[in-house]
Amino acid sequence: MQEWPLIIFTLLIQLSVGSTLFTTFTLMYAADSLNMQEKWRVATPAMLLAFVAGALGLMVSTAHLGYPLNAFYALSHISSSWLSREIVFASLYLGILGLTTLIALVSKRIVTSLLLLASFLGLVDLFCMSAIYVHASVVTWMHINTYVMFYGTALSLGAIAGLWRISRCPWLPWRLARNLAVISGGILIAVTLVRLLEQPVYIEYLNGVNPYVMTFPHQPMVAFVQSDTLRLIAWVILTLGAGITACSLQTHRIGRRLLLTGGALVLLAEILLRFSFFSIY
Repeated sequence: MQEWPLIIFTLLIQLSVGSTLFTTFTLMYAADSLNMQEKWRVATPAMLLAFVAGALGLMVSTAHLGYPLNAFYALSHISSSWLSREIVFASLYLGILGLTTLIALVSKRIVTSLLLLASFLGLVDLFCMSAIYVHASVVTWMHINTYVMFYGTALSLGAIAGLWRISRCPWLPWRLARNLAVISGGILIAVTLVRLLEQPVYIEYLNGVNPYVMTFPHQPMVAFVQSDTLRLIAWVILTLGAGITACSLQTHRIGRRLLLTGGALVLLAEILLRFSFFSIY
């Protein structure tokens, strides 16, 4: 498998963006409930996680270029290349997120407007990342399923990260923590359902494609059929992980063991689905 750098890169960036989105939502939702110090305590660890994940993702992505210094040349076609746009927006996203995190660490305050800007840039980056594959000459990628998968992964992993952060803040007002947890868990369940319901549409599209179509040196349809069992296992694990995560919200406070188990299953499912996505040989 030659695409492990892309698997790691895409998952780390999506985890980063998802975590930033849920951190921003938490601060905006709790704007009138928490003081500046409390917002700092909630947001700073999550921002650090998002920045480290994003930075590692960008570092890993250079391995796919063969020669890391080629990253500079990838920027030379920003007007026509989705890859160039993705690099630009990923850099802008990470730069703004890094600046916001640095300000938080130095001045002990959160600049919500900058975090909101980072969230927006992250969403644009995910669109550019998806468009790279949708506009590639690989039939299993050229579908709205790619957008659904990438945004779905970001929201799923972001929800898990958000729930874990809430569980680590026992000093939060109970009603606020409960509402945030229920919203995050609801988003995870909703995103999982949307992704499952979208699969028949994707399969119907693929049924109209010649299973032996070949884009040298790739055979995406052959590889797709061969990974049927892997995808089925991944969808079962994802559904189970989302369900267990939802069960962690049944107690007075978030059940950390159930959340850890559910989160690990969701992450495993995302890895398996991404492995299947990039298996085109």
